[in-house]
Amino acid sequence: MSAVDLMRHAQAERFYDYFELQIGFAELMARRAGLTLSEALARYTNLRQRFGLSEEHPAWLGYLDQAAAEGSTASRARLAQAVYRAFPEPALPAGQTGFGCFACEPLPAEGVVRLHFHNRDPQGPLARERMAARRAEMREMFAFLQRTAPEVRVVRGASWLHNLEAYRRLYPPAYAASRRLPDEPMRLSGSSTWGQFLDREGRVKPHLKAQFLSGLDALDLERPWRSFPIRALAVEAPIETFFDFLGLGPAPSA
Repeated sequence: MSAVDLMRHAQAERFYDYFELQIGFAELMARRAGLTLSEALARYTNLRQRFGLSEEHPAWLGYLDQAAAEGSTASRARLAQAVYRAFPEPALPAGQTGFGCFACEPLPAEGVVRLHFHNRDPQGPLARERMAARRAEMREMFAFLQRTAPEVRVVRGASWLHNLEAYRRLYPPAYAASRRLPDEPMRLSGSSTWGQFLDREGRVKPHLKAQFLSGLDALDLERPWRSFPIRALAVEAPIETFFDFLGLGPAPSA
């Protein structure tokens, strides 16, 4: 077994509680909202993203079918572990280009680029001593956008991480200071909300899990994202703010 496979298997073991927490939530949403389990798993978990699969991938569709046939949350979580182990480290979603822990998703027709953040640094992606590495990754990413996406004028993001000073300090102050509750509804099929439950090693944080579970009796079916302990925040700034911050000069003409 390769080193990558060994890491993937070890991560699958650590992710059991994470998978179980999400599956339990999907089961609850299915019961209360009158959805099939497959619909709830697709809408309210980030399992597909964690597996690194497209919506049409046979392994994802197979997981949904098999999960529906299983009789317990635990068995569905073990099945999720098996699917996770079966695939190498997932590629970024379509439309995203990665630069270390960062990824950008240009939407030229809208004049916008969306930023994403992934834990790809075993030394701690938000550690103060890793700030120089993050800054270099960000500079490379925005130099790439200067060259390839001159139509982009606005940078946007949305994540629970904007609640953390250690994350905000990565960005230009004006971008970090723009944080607000996002326009609703919020997707729960990615990591912008579910990511809050994981520590840097991929284990569920017990206190956040307990807080989340204790509030589910009052779950708002129309706004389930409001039940999470840490709300995702939206941020936005002109792209020139980043070019100035990173010493890249003025934005090119579109």
